[in-house]
Amino acid sequence: MRFLKARRAIETLEAAITFPIAILVMLATVNLGMVVYGQQAVQAAARQGARMGSVAQQCSACYAMSAASSAINGDPIVKQAGVAILSPGGVAGSILTVRVSGSIPSFLGTLVPGLPSSFSVSAMATFRQEGW
Repeated sequence: MRFLKARRAIETLEAAITFPIAILVMLATVNLGMVVYGQQAVQAAARQGARMGSVAQQCSACYAMSAASSAINGDPIVKQAGVAILSPGGVAGSILTVRVSGSIPSFLGTLVPGLPSSFSVSAMATFRQEGW
């Protein structure tokens, strides 16, 4: 009978040690998923902005900035989003480049010392200015 009580105590101790590690691994997996999603979101916003600016007939940089801003500002995960026009396009055949950046909050930054509190993501897209 005494052996059974000692075995239950060992099982409880093992669970107490393993449970926090399993929670940290699960949070790290969710955080990695958020970073990958955020990277895809800024990449899609940069492509959307560059595409809309490349087909605009006037003020292509204005259209690119507006389209990229509206695409990234609607995303709930990317915080402090910023849009920059690196080359404005304008004339048919010229290059239009849009960069979108933002930050993704980190769950583990507050739990584990030494880890960042947020991750930076950015993407660029380049299209040729169309004209007809």
